[in-house]
Amino acid sequence: MSRIKDYDDIEFKEVDRVRKVHRKKHYLLRFLIFIGIVAGVYIFLRSDYFSIKEIRVEGNTYYTDEEVIGLAKARTGSNIIFSPGIKEMKERLEKEPYFGDVDISRKLPGTIKITVTERAQTAAVLYGDSYIVIDKAGTVLRKTDIDPQLTVLTGLTISKMNVGEAMEVEESDSLATTLRMLDAMKEGDIYFKRIDVAKVMLHCYIYDSLIVKGTPNEIMNSIENKQLQKVVSDLFGESITRGTIKMSGEDYLSFSPEVETD
Repeated sequence: MSRIKDYDDIEFKEVDRVRKVHRKKHYLLRFLIFIGIVAGVYIFLRSDYFSIKEIRVEGNTYYTDEEVIGLAKARTGSNIIFSPGIKEMKERLEKEPYFGDVDISRKLPGTIKITVTERAQTAAVLYGDSYIVIDKAGTVLRKTDIDPQLTVLTGLTISKMNVGEAMEVEESDSLATTLRMLDAMKEGDIYFKRIDVAKVMLHCYIYDSLIVKGTPNEIMNSIENKQLQKVVSDLFGESITRGTIKMSGEDYLSFSPEVETD
C-alpha cells in the first residue's frame, strides 16, 4: 500500500508541474501582448496623425496672430505630444511686456492654442523727443519716437523706465491718480489729448486751446457723474473750442473763454 501511495504522490506532483508551466506560458503571452499594445500605441502617437498642423491665437489686439506665433517661435510639423516645445514658447511670450498672461494648450490631434492677455496701452509719457508708452499700472510697454496717438502725459520727472517694468517717477502719487482718471475717461467716452501733471491742478487738454483744470479726483468724479461730458457737449454745440473749464469742488464746473495755462 505504501508503494501505491508513493506512486500517486508522484502523479500529482507531475500534474502540478504541468499546471505551473501552463501558467508561466500564459503570463509570458500576456506580457508579450501588453508590450505589443504599448509599442503599437507609441508608434501611433509618434505618427503624422499627431503632428502640429495648426496654431491658433486668441486674446491679441496689439500684435497680429502671425506676430504672436513668430514671437513664440511656434512651428507646425513637430509632434504635438512628444516635442511641441510648449514650455519654451510660453517663456518666450512672457518676456514680451505687452503680454500680462500667457496660456498654451494642446488640442488633439494637431492644434496648438495660444491664449494671451494683453496689457492695454493707456498713456504715453513725453521724454525729450520720445514717448514712453505705459499701461494703466504704469508698466513700460515700449519706447518710440513716433506719436502713439495716446493721451500724452507731461511734467513728470522720470527716474526709471525699463521696458517690462513699472516706470518710476518723482510724482508717483500724481501719476497713479492720473492713470485711474484715464480709466474713468475711457469709460466716460471723453478724450484728453494731453495732460500736464506738473502742478497740483491738472491741465487736461481736450484741444490745444480748450483746457480742463482741476485735481485728479475732481476731474474723475465729474467724468463719472457725466458733468464734464455735458459741459463739453454744450460748448461744442455752440462751436466753442477755446477756453478753460474749471473744477470748483466735486459738483461745480465753470467756464472761461480765456485759455489759462498757469
